[in-house]
Amino acid sequence: MTNGEEPLRFEVLGLLRVVRAGHEVDLGAAKQRAVLAVLLLARNTPVSRGQIIEAVWGDNVPSSAVNLVQTYVAGLRRALEPTRARRAPAELLTSVGDGYLLRVEPGALDLDVFERQVLLANRMRAAGDLAGAAVELDDALALFRAEPLGGVSGLFCDVERGRLVERRLAVLEERAELGLAIGQGPALVSQLTSMVAEHPLRERGHGLLMRALVQAGRQAEALAAYREARRVLIEELGVEPGPELRRVHQAVLAGDSPEPERAPVRLPAQASPSEPPPMTIPAQLPRAPVALVGRDPELALMDVLLRDHDGPVLLVTGPAGVGKTALALHWSHRVREEFPDGQLYVDVHGYDPNREPLEIGEVLNRFLRALGVPAGDTPVSVDERSAVLRTLLADRRMLVMLDNVRSSADLLPLLPGAPSCVVVTSRRRLVGLVAQVEAKLIELDMLDQDAAVDVLGRIAGRSDIEAHALRELAELCDGLPLALRIAAARLAVSPKLGVAELVEELQDEQGRLAALGLEDGEGTVRAALDASRRALPAVPSRLLAIVGLHPGADLTAHVVAAMGDVSLVEAQRALDALTAANLLSVSEPGRHVAHDIVRVYTKTLAGELSEPERRAATGRMLDYYLHCSDLADGMLPINRGSVLVAPEHRPVHVPALSGAADAMAWFDAERANLIAATEHASASGWHVHAWQLPYTLSRYLWLRTERETSLRLTEAALQAAIALNDDDARFVMQFNLGVALLQFERFDEALNAQRGALEVARRKGDVHQQARALTTVAGLLQDLGRAAEAEAHYREAMEISRVAGSKWAEANAHHHLGLLYLHTQRFDDALPWLRVALRMYHEVGEQCGEAACHTDVSTALLETGDTEGALSAARIALAVACDAVSPYHQALAHDRLAAVFDRLGAAGAAAHWQRALALFTELGASEADDIRARLARARAVSVG
Repeated sequence: MTNGEEPLRFEVLGLLRVVRAGHEVDLGAAKQRAVLAVLLLARNTPVSRGQIIEAVWGDNVPSSAVNLVQTYVAGLRRALEPTRARRAPAELLTSVGDGYLLRVEPGALDLDVFERQVLLANRMRAAGDLAGAAVELDDALALFRAEPLGGVSGLFCDVERGRLVERRLAVLEERAELGLAIGQGPALVSQLTSMVAEHPLRERGHGLLMRALVQAGRQAEALAAYREARRVLIEELGVEPGPELRRVHQAVLAGDSPEPERAPVRLPAQASPSEPPPMTIPAQLPRAPVALVGRDPELALMDVLLRDHDGPVLLVTGPAGVGKTALALHWSHRVREEFPDGQLYVDVHGYDPNREPLEIGEVLNRFLRALGVPAGDTPVSVDERSAVLRTLLADRRMLVMLDNVRSSADLLPLLPGAPSCVVVTSRRRLVGLVAQVEAKLIELDMLDQDAAVDVLGRIAGRSDIEAHALRELAELCDGLPLALRIAAARLAVSPKLGVAELVEELQDEQGRLAALGLEDGEGTVRAALDASRRALPAVPSRLLAIVGLHPGADLTAHVVAAMGDVSLVEAQRALDALTAANLLSVSEPGRHVAHDIVRVYTKTLAGELSEPERRAATGRMLDYYLHCSDLADGMLPINRGSVLVAPEHRPVHVPALSGAADAMAWFDAERANLIAATEHASASGWHVHAWQLPYTLSRYLWLRTERETSLRLTEAALQAAIALNDDDARFVMQFNLGVALLQFERFDEALNAQRGALEVARRKGDVHQQARALTTVAGLLQDLGRAAEAEAHYREAMEISRVAGSKWAEANAHHHLGLLYLHTQRFDDALPWLRVALRMYHEVGEQCGEAACHTDVSTALLETGDTEGALSAARIALAVACDAVSPYHQALAHDRLAAVFDRLGAAGAAAHWQRALALFTELGASEADDIRARLARARAVSVG
């Protein structure tokens, strides 16, 4: 709202509309409305002119596109702010860098209201208020007036429309689940009957309908519904109903309630029936330094910038070790009362030499979890996560701190609009951030001599300090805040220690760890760190040296307990003590990191340990990661071999993992450490770990499509297997090398690797391994156009796996023989083999194989003219891929759905291809290029 005008209301959950005081605003021509849709869905976030052009015109960009965008923006400004003076700056639709930003007030967009009500319903459900949650979902669903983004055409809006339609369907299912939980089954029967008719292959819908019928006292109809569901699943998919649908069926047969066990339902208090539970208020700021000296001008500048700007972005820059984080944290704590809705914090690790910076998607995940979004409700794509974050922060006054940022390129999705404030720390000036969001610079340099002396005096808190000795000590610390704090802390905890003594002590050890963090090579930080270590208890002091052997980026209590051969409690206490002594810091709950200088110091300490002690601690560390990685790998929804992983020192304390989602989350959190441990094992002659760690990582890396990492680790692992002269290890690594090479389409090299694996398996007489290798060799022969040889290998693999009783290998061979027939356009021949494979995958619980096989069945059905069957198979492929937590297989299913819609001439094709493109792009998968080509062809046809 500007210049006293009535507030605007924006609507996208139906016809695209803007309403002021009950009257619809004239939004102009179709392309102008499309520009508004792009800006509106990115509300309160800058959108570049290139992004707008791509969204509105796709690949058919006119030569005058830039001028057209400027014209449309000018038209929207007139429509949205009709009383604005001709030369007055726009307030709602502003220019930012090379693009534009549309300011939308909290609650002014119906989509934001919808997402907020869904989130509130989730919180109410978690708090036990199921009835209240159901009411919130009813209100949210009522906001959908018609097909979303009505009246707007173009690829971008097609994709967003498809996403919003799917979102509504998911919420409808959640509403039905809530209704059943509070006994509304009889009233839901009609709605669920229609839902099942529209989506007959969604097992969840059948289960919901059966439960509703039971609540209505119609058990016979519930059993009939199960028989119908089973018939459809067998006829269409060749599979039996899944465990949840079978559980409901068994309960009905036994005369028991099919409702899952739940905590008691809590009804809202009568005095305030609509009062929602309190919103999650995160307080993530790490502890600030007790004293901050010499930064008064910078603090005053930050205060002024906060006062004079609504929701500023403050960029604290300066060289390494200058105290950027300390300043930012000190100021953030000082002004936290001005941000009553909480504080979000993340260390992006932009300058950590031992780990990759956090990906933007992971940062968004952390923020959404902190704001109360359940893990299952977190969207897949970065854009969607960013939209949810903006929705949650739209009407909240929060402080967001992004620490150690390397580049501004990925920051925009993390930035909330006013009235929230963002504080960024970086060694660079991040010119892009300044240009795009008008970030305000706060530049730091090393502390001058007077400020350094002041720091020492204040932290030491001693009245007996001689001024000249204190100044000499400050000179030795060279203005480095870390060294100053440690030296002052030494004086503070040792009242009998004189400054002159400490100066002499530092001078005596000069050169042992010189120039850490300093460019002149004359620092004596080692001495200050040694002094701090001597003040520690025995266990933390010992562990400080041992963790220097850790090759990764951060530490958990579990790995420290393993390395130090201590209890989990002792490890945590030691980490707490090291953190209190400013030798470690907490990067996120449960994870500790060392400052760059301290990390070098710990490695130096580790080098001073005896060789037996170093080897024992390293072995326990590698055994810990191997054991935990093996546990997590066993929970992933994808078949694995039968390698026995038996580390010598099985860790006593391991993280609690209970399923595929936990396993993937653990792998994501420990990814950098696991890769570092693997590379350390390879470089240091730990041959067993050097091949078994890549083995336990291979399925995770495949699901995450980290192909280059997988190939690099597998090549090194094969060398370790050869060095061990271990045929079991050599088979596994030869096989995995072939798989890794195949992902880069290096077919001849992959074939040589797989033939090497087959040779090893035949020499050993292992029929299970022969079956796996034969199937993969056949696939490579097929890729090389040698179809007859491929078919012979597939049939040999089937026979061997059948004799060996290896159901998975047999399923895989059937699947790939079906693919061979697909690729040679023998579609009717392909279907029987694919359906047999589908049944076998389902029996052994191989969800990723099952999802891929459903996708291939869809292809065969589409080519034989059965478009309805193809659509059903593709939809079930997507459902299974979602259950398997595999974005890669979800993308394959979206691609297949797009192909079916394209064949039908339906508008959904572009939306599904765009979704597949987003998933493949986020995974870094090469399939993204194929999807772009299909999208381009679809656009060309629609234009023609």
